[in-house]
Amino acid sequence: PAPAPSGGGGVAPAAASGNAWGSQGKGRNLFVVDPTACRHALGKVLADCGRLQLNEMADAAECLHDVFEALRDCLATDGGGGEPASMIERSFGLDVVEKRECTGCGYSMPEQNHLAFFHYVPPARLLEVQREAGESGERPTPEELLLRAYNVDTRPCPNCSNGKDVRFRCTSTLSQAPSVFSLVSVWTNAEAAAEEIEVLFKQLPLTLDLSLVYSGLAGPCLYRLRCIVCFYGQHYVTIAYNPKVKQWVQYDDTSVKPVGDFAAVAAKCRAGRFQPHVIFFEKYS
Repeated sequence: PAPAPSGGGGVAPAAASGNAWGSQGKGRNLFVVDPTACRHALGKVLADCGRLQLNEMADAAECLHDVFEALRDCLATDGGGGEPASMIERSFGLDVVEKRECTGCGYSMPEQNHLAFFHYVPPARLLEVQREAGESGERPTPEELLLRAYNVDTRPCPNCSNGKDVRFRCTSTLSQAPSVFSLVSVWTNAEAAAEEIEVLFKQLPLTLDLSLVYSGLAGPCLYRLRCIVCFYGQHYVTIAYNPKVKQWVQYDDTSVKPVGDFAAVAAKCRAGRFQPHVIFFEKYS
């Protein structure tokens, strides 16, 4: 897939024509794509709500959500949204049915059905689940980590808790698998330690079976890691796998640089304290 937008910030300089990796010839005719036009367009489309304006910092996940919503609105052919609009949902949408059951008394909350574009998970929660599993001698798979991190919710139970928070068991069901599964890492701070980033990369799978994370999908439902939008120092960069050059490539506004294999990506992010924020998995058969 094409690299995701690199996020907010000021207007980038005009892209130079020619090989994006300089005169070495190693870029194999990879050309820079200047994001300036996209930034101007987003600023105009979302001017009424004051979001994603030029020279303002924006969260990458919020930016992409606004892009998806704007595309749905633009492509809709009737009041309820036509076939082109549903293309956005098929590509990125998670049509989720959520059930919650109190672990204390068995009370079931009303089912909730909603369309989401991202699966949110805090890295701290993934680490907590991994530690709990390690204490019991388990070695959970990446799918089990995501499932366990997402299937427990804490809130008051209207039947038994008298206003106190209790644990609910959550079950999430998908009606269909999107072409791209988008995972958002919810960090508690903007300056994660290098060790925290290293742990997250150890948990990130290169391939993922989504049928082991969500109910309702006929397995296996396989995805491969293809793109990571990272945050560091009030700025976003994208590191994506480029099949043309058979390696991972960093996209930073108009700068494009080779990174190497996935181990090199992990090392670069740890050293530069690049926090993976939006992570894209592409469906394959």
